Amino acid sequence: MEVTSSPTGILQSRSSVGSILSSYGSIGSTSILSEEIAGSPFRKKNGLSVLSAAIFIVGEMAGSGVLALPRAVVDSGWIGLILVIVFCVNSCYGGTRLGICWEILEERYPEYKGSTRNPYPTIAERAVGQWCRKLVSACIQITLFGAGVVYLLLASQIFQELLKHFLPKVTFCSWFLLFAALITPPMWLGSPKDFLLVGVGAILSTAIACTLIFVQIVKDGINKTEPAPHIPHNFKDFFLSFGVILFAFGGASTFPTIQNDMTNRKKFTKSVYAAFVVILVLYLPIAVGAYFVYGEHTNANIILSLNGGIMITLANVFLVIHLVLAFLIVINPVAQEIENIFDVPHEFGFLRCIVRTCMVLLMVMVGESVPQFSKILALVGGSTITLLTFVLPNYFYMKLCSQESPDWVKRYKY
Repeated sequence: MEVTSSPTGILQSRSSVGSILSSYGSIGSTSILSEEIAGSPFRKKNGLSVLSAAIFIVGEMAGSGVLALPRAVVDSGWIGLILVIVFCVNSCYGGTRLGICWEILEERYPEYKGSTRNPYPTIAERAVGQWCRKLVSACIQITLFGAGVVYLLLASQIFQELLKHFLPKVTFCSWFLLFAALITPPMWLGSPKDFLLVGVGAILSTAIACTLIFVQIVKDGINKTEPAPHIPHNFKDFFLSFGVILFAFGGASTFPTIQNDMTNRKKFTKSVYAAFVVILVLYLPIAVGAYFVYGEHTNANIILSLNGGIMITLANVFLVIHLVLAFLIVINPVAQEIENIFDVPHEFGFLRCIVRTCMVLLMVMVGESVPQFSKILALVGGSTITLLTFVLPNYFYMKLCSQESPDWVKRYKY
């Protein structure tokens, strides 16, 4: 039986999780929290519950999307607000189709009822063929690698904004290099089946930050004396913003791995519905508020458009915490895939440190070459995320439903 490689498994033990979290000071005593969570509704037996799976979905998706989405809505015009809702519904539907695809595979192939490595590519292979498995695997690696670069860029930009009055000569590129260096040692650690503390930390930090941002937007709107300026945008601006909006809802690449860690995988659709309700609640108020309060003055990073104050300082701190935790979630599957290619042992060792350090160096090269994270968002959102989230889930579902065998339960495409 294969060992699961998933965003819900990033380290090799709870003590490893504690070492990461305590190093960043984001959560207090991890050993105490681990004992408390073990008996909480977030965990059932040896797998994830409906609630904890939803937490991972929100923690992995929200964060970078909420920062870049307001500018994308402004560039796409009022229709951007409609697109946010439409893409949220479409992404949610695609996520449920992926969940049902895995149910079909377990129903037809008993070997998949255990832990399975790379479940999304496995769905692609069973639905279409080996070539599609390779395509999906490549898209997942590109998506998660691009997301990791974006998280580092955003964390660096936020940190520069926080300390610009104290360290005015430290440039954005310098902060990016520093964050890359600090994030490297935690990447060397393995990948446990339980990574719930990171998921909880990611969603809590995002929720607090979004609340603070929205409150500040409302305060700025109350004090505003002139209407927000809006100008027509060309097709280039529209399609770039289109890609950013797609990116904000592009979490499907990790959905099957989250489902694979659940105690009852047939309940994954409930987790998807709950997660997207939360995501829309986080996204929509900030996007609407920025559109009507700041208009064309909205920055590519909404934080930079807000009037300063203690709330924005706290929001920045929580966003940095989220980006660090989310980075550890999304980048680990990429690292494990590369380690499989080069036959690196699963145990902690020198080769793992070398491979993952080289990954960080490659991310530094990409980030320093394209420091404008919105362009990376648009590129990834308009390409691999479009396939993985909005096209392939529905296509695979229809292909699996169209397959027939006397031993299989009849499936329908609706």
